[in-house]
Amino acid sequence: MGERDRSVAESERRSGRTGAVPSVRDRIMAAAVSCAERSGVRRFSLEDVAAEAEVSRTTIYRQFPGGRDQLVQEAATWEVARFWRRGGRAVAGEATLEDRLVTGLVVGADMIARSRIMAGVDDAEVEELAAARRPSDPLVHGVIRAELRRLLEVEDAAGRLRPGVDLDRSADYLTRMTLSVLASPAGVDLTDRAATTELVRTQFIGGIVPACAAPVRRTPRSRTRSPPV
Repeated sequence: MGERDRSVAESERRSGRTGAVPSVRDRIMAAAVSCAERSGVRRFSLEDVAAEAEVSRTTIYRQFPGGRDQLVQEAATWEVARFWRRGGRAVAGEATLEDRLVTGLVVGADMIARSRIMAGVDDAEVEELAAARRPSDPLVHGVIRAELRRLLEVEDAAGRLRPGVDLDRSADYLTRMTLSVLASPAGVDLTDRAATTELVRTQFIGGIVPACAAPVRRTPRSRTRSPPV
């Protein structure tokens, strides 16, 4: 496991504890993300981050000996971990593969829309931070695929998949589709749960689960709220 992978895992361990008070390190990384979202990476200074986190510059250097460059790198990885952790909490209570995919897309799109860093493909002000998160993408993709593979096993055991479905290929396909649609919805309004459900049924799981008996009823702007940080 590389340094960046360990950083993702450590961020998950530290911040995933229910009711845990954020560590000084997490507060600094959250402050760095907030400063970057507000004024852009190029403009924020360690003084800005220190004021946001309510710590001293000395504390920042104690936590991040490499200074600003190390902070940008690790804050980017931390933000990716936080994004997917929040998504995981949002879908945890859903009962079926379809429901988890729909909720994940609706909530994920909402979080991306409110994050310059996660959405900042063409945003020069946050490009440094957005670029710093990209090397962690393969690790994230592997985690998503593993979870989808697990969900497919549950659905298969319950008899809710088509006969002969290849679980590994299906997990690969659903991972690619999820990431692709979140990155570029291609005209689909992911704030509309009914439209997203139709997309999932026809483009994601049409060849994996038996056809649904009832059509999707369209309701005006049915939204699923993102979970709190």
